[in-house]
Amino acid sequence: MPRAVTTSQELPDAPSQTSDRTKVFLTAAAQALRLILAATTGAILARTLQPDGRGVYAVITTTASTAIIIGHLSVPHSQIAFWGDRLVNRALTANGLILGLVSGSVAAVCTVALTPLILPHEAGLLVAAVLVAAPLGVAAVNLQRVLLLKAQVSTANHGILLSALIQCVPTAVLAATGNVTIATVIVLWCASTVLPLGLYVWKLRPAVVHADRGLALRQLNLSYRYHVGLISLHLLMTIDVLLLNAMTSSAEVGIYTVAVSVLSLANVPADAILQVVLPRQAAQDMTNSRSATVRALRWTIPSSLACVGVLAAASPVVVPLMYGDAYEDSIAALMVLAPGIAALSMVRLMEQYLIRLQRPLSMAGLCMGALAINVALNLMWIPRWGAVGAALSSTVAYGLLALAQFIRFARALPSSTDSPLEDRV
Repeated sequence: MPRAVTTSQELPDAPSQTSDRTKVFLTAAAQALRLILAATTGAILARTLQPDGRGVYAVITTTASTAIIIGHLSVPHSQIAFWGDRLVNRALTANGLILGLVSGSVAAVCTVALTPLILPHEAGLLVAAVLVAAPLGVAAVNLQRVLLLKAQVSTANHGILLSALIQCVPTAVLAATGNVTIATVIVLWCASTVLPLGLYVWKLRPAVVHADRGLALRQLNLSYRYHVGLISLHLLMTIDVLLLNAMTSSAEVGIYTVAVSVLSLANVPADAILQVVLPRQAAQDMTNSRSATVRALRWTIPSSLACVGVLAAASPVVVPLMYGDAYEDSIAALMVLAPGIAALSMVRLMEQYLIRLQRPLSMAGLCMGALAINVALNLMWIPRWGAVGAALSSTVAYGLLALAQFIRFARALPSSTDSPLEDRV
């Protein structure tokens, strides 16, 4: 295979630092607006469905989201790995659409078959309805990563905002007319997951004729080795919801998910930096990729800590004001979870660089270890402290994962070669 382009001068898609700052600002603004819309939606659902109904909603959407994560088979990781070879970029785009539809369909069928084992019959029917959208949701995930690799951050931002608006505006209308039910908000969640795909397809125009079966097999051969780690990371961030539901009640799940929703606002700077730095991490040589990652970490860590601190300090006022007095117990869970959210902000940023080192098993091992710790602690602490126990388990697991990833990243800096991963596959 021809050697990938490795100099920023030869990469018109590689943005300047000034352009990066502008994109980080605009992306942060889009993320903030998305989260404000999501918080508004969450507040409406919290007040209309109450903790029990909101908990049921959280369990169903968590199950459907997990199906989408499992279904994309870590194809976005392979897109990062192979993107440096410009000769295959069109094929990567077409493959992203096709692989997403196929693997998403398989994941949906498997999840529908398993849901009766873990959810009540009524909830299982709603999950089955939601999973109709899984193939399109997986394809949207794949194409959104292509947009970020092409430094088309604005289109990705528009998709994010479209998703939030699709949920927020109709939910507000339903609330005003007294028609909010679990079924109606599940339908809106499904629509918000699917419709951004239309925007991504219109912008990228992936053509089936550009699909490359051989490249697809190489992508899958690489990505499946990362997939165990990705699934473990996703479960690390969601398993507490399912365990809370199984060991306590859906009302306790509702209490906990409000704390998570408020703290999600702290992800604004980290997510913005994550998206903007991706083209530099994926398309440039390893030296520049390392430098871009280090610079991004210097911005991510203090900004995330500041956001988490502000949200934690404001939570005694914000939570009752937005969600109602029924969610006052969310404040304690939020305080306990806050340090873990700050630690987690570093993980995905370092992961985007570590993917290029082609050491998927060690990456998977870290995530699996953190997941095992989280599950063990949840089993001990949820029966004692409910939502606070789940928050404490997550904080410990997130902190240990971030520390392990940081140590691995630091050790990789002096020993990494400048040879791109795709030359070694």
